[in-house]
Amino acid sequence: MKTIPFWQDDYPRPDTLPVSPLPEQVDVAIVGGGYTGLVAAYFLAKRGVETAVLEQDRIGSGASSRHAGIVTTGFRQSLANLFDLHGEALGRRLWQASLEAVDLVGEIVADEGIECDFTRRGHLTLAAKPSHFASMKKLVAWYERELDFSLELLSAAAVATAVGSPAYFGGMVNEWSASLHPTKYLYGLAGAVARHGGLLCEKTAVTRLEKHAQGFTVHTSQGMVKAREVLLATNGYSGKLVRPVQRLVFPMNSVAIVTEPLTAAQQTYLNPDGRTAQDSRWLHHYFRLTPDGRFLFGSQRQWRLEPDLLDSADTLRRQMVQRFPILEDQPLAYVWSGNLGHTFDMVPHIGRLNGVHYALGYSGQGVALSAYLGREAGLLLSGQKRHSPFAAIQPVTHFYYRQHGRFAPLLGYYYRFLDWIS
Repeated sequence: MKTIPFWQDDYPRPDTLPVSPLPEQVDVAIVGGGYTGLVAAYFLAKRGVETAVLEQDRIGSGASSRHAGIVTTGFRQSLANLFDLHGEALGRRLWQASLEAVDLVGEIVADEGIECDFTRRGHLTLAAKPSHFASMKKLVAWYERELDFSLELLSAAAVATAVGSPAYFGGMVNEWSASLHPTKYLYGLAGAVARHGGLLCEKTAVTRLEKHAQGFTVHTSQGMVKAREVLLATNGYSGKLVRPVQRLVFPMNSVAIVTEPLTAAQQTYLNPDGRTAQDSRWLHHYFRLTPDGRFLFGSQRQWRLEPDLLDSADTLRRQMVQRFPILEDQPLAYVWSGNLGHTFDMVPHIGRLNGVHYALGYSGQGVALSAYLGREAGLLLSGQKRHSPFAAIQPVTHFYYRQHGRFAPLLGYYYRFLDWIS
């Protein structure tokens, strides 16, 4: 069993990826070479703004090549709560943004001819408890009443047919959602940035930002570059570069396993409609079929930021087989992990602190939202836009959070308690 992301092995970094040496000066320096940074660079470069993406490792080596490829609407925070917390007007703008985010991924893929298995077949949320299904019924009615948006409610029997498992008490389908191949999208996006004139600088760790009247001197492991503006797009891999930003987002680990290829009959039994899925717990499982017919099963229940992958694979396999007995004899081929960037209010944020722009905090729903916030950052930095709905939400942090290793386990216990009482 390989301990690397399936996606990286299935579609590795192209040798022809057009990377650049560190320039002396740019208009915008972007720290972080994942989806957010690349989408921001894409929209900046298309508008003629001199842009460099500074990635400490290889382009997309963080969460952008480690997730499940699920492209869905909404936020980790419930939309009803967002209406209560921030008012109906802003809540509707945020909801509309999440719809546009899924569309935007599809538009970039189509405009740039990126072949990444992008399909819109919907996403299933599965009730892990009877009480969760009761809540789903209310939620479906709320979406229809408040947003004129239809979610299809499924009975337990219908769910058993839809995912090949009797473990769930019902579910709901969001047909707006999509799926893709993470690294095919990643490298297609990186290639588009380069074609439009953006610079991709790998193995370029940013060590210090020096602010002055003309902007910044960005100190890196490869030397210095002057930039008029700096965008921090590091999400779950945010370090101490800008401490006020670091305290807005905390990393939580997610682990995934992938089986050897299934038979055609197994694929049809487990996923006849080609949808992605997750259960309704706070610390949920997620799963899908890969484009080549393997079963991917992952979890956000791992609280250590650097888990033992083989132990995690054993645990995940046991949980997978409990839900999908048909996979009992199916060999595993891959296990890996990656960090998600969570925020305390469970919505992403875009803004500016200490003169540095930032866009991050997707709380496990970053494929679509990173495209939207990346575009927002690009339009704001190029002067094409003045406001973003996500900038209207004041970021939340707490005095006790300093991003130390003990925080994720404590938060994990809290989420486990929420799952127990729900």
